[in-house]
Amino acid sequence: MDNASAKKKFVIPALTFLCCVIMAIVETVIEPSYWIKSALKIVVFAGVPLAVLWAFKIKPPPDAFSLSKKSILAMLGLGAAVFGLIMGAYAITARIFDYTAMVESMTSDQQVDSRSFIFVAAYISLGNSFLEEFLFRLVSFMTLSEQSSKKGKTAAYIFSSVMFAVYHVAMIGASFPLPLLILSLAGLAAGGFIFDFIDSKSGKIYPSWVVHMFADIAIMTIWWLNM
Repeated sequence: MDNASAKKKFVIPALTFLCCVIMAIVETVIEPSYWIKSALKIVVFAGVPLAVLWAFKIKPPPDAFSLSKKSILAMLGLGAAVFGLIMGAYAITARIFDYTAMVESMTSDQQVDSRSFIFVAAYISLGNSFLEEFLFRLVSFMTLSEQSSKKGKTAAYIFSSVMFAVYHVAMIGASFPLPLLILSLAGLAAGGFIFDFIDSKSGKIYPSWVVHMFADIAIMTIWWLNM
């Protein structure tokens, strides 16, 4: 492996880690208004990666954004199944965990009220989910995999799914009780691995985005039910 190829493989993990650290600082230290924070996330999770990949001449998979009409129904069906799974888990655990207290903390942390909730929920489900899939799937998994050997692809699976889970600590760490936090992080890492898998099969970013979107819609539904 030449020095240029080795450098490219190092750039993507370092880039992902840096983007996560920056947004963690924004989330937990700076704590701007929700919409300023969202604008910063667009820059950090999309603008910065695009600029860095361009600077190092690293190209994402060429067909990552192509879409077949035949796959739309399959993606929607998978997304609906994920929505049902999360809502079912909520129904089962509602008597065990205090979701109301958790939601009150999240609502306060995110500076959301009943009037702004619908806009925040729409952004999280559509825009925020895409930004996270862009960084963690397109950049940290798909693009890194293309730069790697077979063993390197396994490492890309682990790296992208773990970073996806760890990143969310900044958003949910103060809101969740420890047992639910550990369960959530394990679930997020498993979810990230599944997102990687379904995108690897299609070579597209859309399958994981649709599933992520429906998962966020379920979370927003639980949030609304407990506001």
